[in-house]
Amino acid sequence: MNANDQEKYLLEKVQDLLDEGAEDLNRQTRQRLENVRMTALRAAGEKYSGLFTPLRWKMVGGFSAVMMAAAAFFFWQHTPRGELPVREVDDFEIIASRDHIDFYQNLDFYQWLAIKENDTTMGKAS
Repeated sequence: MNANDQEKYLLEKVQDLLDEGAEDLNRQTRQRLENVRMTALRAAGEKYSGLFTPLRWKMVGGFSAVMMAAAAFFFWQHTPRGELPVREVDDFEIIASRDHIDFYQNLDFYQWLAIKENDTTMGKAS
């Protein structure tokens, strides 16, 4: 006997036991259970109406997700493939360095200082 057969057998036994128990109930209890059953069936048969139904919110959420995915795909496909803003190696070294940006605000001064020091050292060497 495989698992599926065992499950069917168990369900049949449970149904038999419940049927036997229902036969032993008195008339008043059976009537109350039947009323409860009918009320539940009627309530299950009624449909939600209006804007705030769960199915409608699921449809709106799904539609929104699909539209956002489509928009993201569209903008991703049509992004201009421009060149990098850094064209020279010197500029790339400035961007990649860990120095503070304050250093580059006075870059002209530091370049002048380097030229001046090179002139001074060359004058002594000759």
